[in-house]
Amino acid sequence: MTWTREGAVGTFTLDRPAARNALDLATIEALSAALDANAADPTLRVVVITGSGSKAFCAGADLAGLAGNPEGRRRAGRRYAELLARILEFPRPVVARVNGACMAGGWGLLLACDLAICTETATFQLPEVNVGMWPMMVGALLVPIVGRRVALDLAITARKLDAAEALRLGLVNRVAADLDAGTAELVASLQKVSPSALRLGRRAWAEAAEQPLGAGLTLLAERLGDLMETEDAAEGFVAFLEKRPPVWKDR
Repeated sequence: MTWTREGAVGTFTLDRPAARNALDLATIEALSAALDANAADPTLRVVVITGSGSKAFCAGADLAGLAGNPEGRRRAGRRYAELLARILEFPRPVVARVNGACMAGGWGLLLACDLAICTETATFQLPEVNVGMWPMMVGALLVPIVGRRVALDLAITARKLDAAEALRLGLVNRVAADLDAGTAELVASLQKVSPSALRLGRRAWAEAAEQPLGAGLTLLAERLGDLMETEDAAEGFVAFLEKRPPVWKDR
């Protein structure tokens, strides 16, 4: 795994192209540590997660590396679940840049990100059932997006999706003929909006999702009140009245 920084944008690259960027324990640990190390950086505005090369975003777990090691498999599973939680809870927007095949546990990385963009030739598949396995943790993120019946279909049939169907199902937000240009455009759009609104809004939606509808609406009303007291909200109101672009205070 490599970490690069260009201005306010940080990029995590799964860097195991010979293994189709499969997730071994070392890669999971490295990505978790890098997220922890950068979570409090006020100059970081957006994080991108991608794979090296052009063939695969992530092929899921490194089955070869875990074969014959039951305890290692259990530990890798626990650490993978913790990694997905870290991505979900990261205080800055996280974008999945899907540069090729996204398989099995790679879906967890994809779905934990806030937004996703893929190349036109990207493919998506949950093949676990073919080797007597099941996409356990992936299901927790997949079902809320596509619904239980569609998720079951994808897991049971292990059918491969192209980029167009992934877009239709909501697995990705955009399909790009030029992935670099498309990612740059998406990342730039995230840097134009208020950091406070992104941070507090994303957190509020996550909290509300865990509540019954009525309680969730009450919680969101309170969080809206909190957001309206921020410097960014005050600046946004003034900029609107003065008909000028806002200059965000929160970094």
